[in-house]
Amino acid sequence: MIAATSVALHLGGLVGGVGIGFLSVALARQIPEHMDREGKQRSPLWWAVAVGVAVAFGWEAATVAGGWAVLPAYLAFGATTLAVTLTDIDHQLIPNRILFPGLGIAAALLVIGALLNGTTGNLLRALLASVLYFALLLVIGLAARGGFGMGDVKLALLLGLFLGFVGWKALAVGFTLAILLGGVASVVVLAFTRKGRRGKFAYGPYLVAGAWIGLFWGPRLANWYLGGGT
Repeated sequence: MIAATSVALHLGGLVGGVGIGFLSVALARQIPEHMDREGKQRSPLWWAVAVGVAVAFGWEAATVAGGWAVLPAYLAFGATTLAVTLTDIDHQLIPNRILFPGLGIAAALLVIGALLNGTTGNLLRALLASVLYFALLLVIGLAARGGFGMGDVKLALLLGLFLGFVGWKALAVGFTLAILLGGVASVVVLAFTRKGRRGKFAYGPYLVAGAWIGLFWGPRLANWYLGGGT
């Protein structure tokens, strides 16, 4: 019975993952800048990236504790984060028209899932983590004078909510990896491209990458690190 349920969840996540790939691109197309001067679509690899990443995410989403109850919330999370990643890569922009509706839908589904599977105690921690992640990026952004755009800061509300739902270790790992990955990437861009220090840099994808890793492997990585790598 357990094996059958696991297979069903993985298949459901896989199918849902393909769906959020198409939904993500559809959402990303809502910004006018998606079309270039000739009226052609920009970034022709969007579909390949969207479907590939979404399939992988859908597969992972099926393994999240809580099963079917929270799977819709994580699929909504995946659709939103993938959409903002695509727009940030292409335009260095995280549109409110994608982020805020996605945040609202994902949060509502997470509350419903928590009620169904009896994990409502995680919701307060999730809310606190969301506010904390937002505050941390806001402080860093203000201190670094533009190190983070306001789109990145607002994105932290969504990422912190889901990381906090999993646990504080997931939040710590997600935040740490986002800073490390983004920091290394920004140094590489600065060193090997013509972009100056004032050039735009898409930090959103690294925040999302850190969050995904934190969601699925955060507690394990934290325990491994605290245990001295053993």
